Amino acid sequence: MMPSSSIEELSWWNFAQPTSEELEQSGGLQVEDWPHARHVRRLSVELFDATLPLHQLNERARYLLERAAFLHNTGMLVETRRHHKHSFRLIKETKLPDVTDSERHEIACIARYHRRALPSKEHAEFATLNHAAQRRVSQLAALVRIADALDYSHDGCVLSLADDPSLCDKTTWTITLSVRSLADLDEELGHAYEKADLFEKVFKRKLRLVVQYQDPQ
Repeated sequence: MMPSSSIEELSWWNFAQPTSEELEQSGGLQVEDWPHARHVRRLSVELFDATLPLHQLNERARYLLERAAFLHNTGMLVETRRHHKHSFRLIKETKLPDVTDSERHEIACIARYHRRALPSKEHAEFATLNHAAQRRVSQLAALVRIADALDYSHDGCVLSLADDPSLCDKTTWTITLSVRSLADLDEELGHAYEKADLFEKVFKRKLRLVVQYQDPQ
């Protein structure tokens, strides 16, 4: 069953400025759109939970995903076109509380692969990871790619998401989207399917998105 989330309950998305806790957790790094960062973090974590049977990762991996999703666009303040690469560099060079140096490298890699090229051993930053870390980064980056696409318009129209076990099998994984009433989701869906390339590669499943519009509160 999809969780019910009213706009009022999720109003914290709309705070334009970071909280002191967010700045502490980001190591002082800034993002160009804090509500978008919060939203992608939220959707990424929900995707983690919705795909747990596929990746079977632990709570620590969930934590790394949350940090990477929140900082995925920090490189936008340097340059738009290659901001994913700048996000990697900035995160890698910034001390983040409560993570080890190796975990910070994974966070940086997850953010680096939220768009454009897929993880590759030809990339020095990815090649330095051990096999387990490479697999973890690939799986978590796959989730951030989709979460970011589902907020392509930066308007939070996808309120929440969950898997539909009755429509998940060995070939297809179905995610149900709870969407704000009357929202136009064409761009989000188009980009989500485009950026599902890594998801389908690492999980060996086609992604299927089902939209459920919420009635106005």
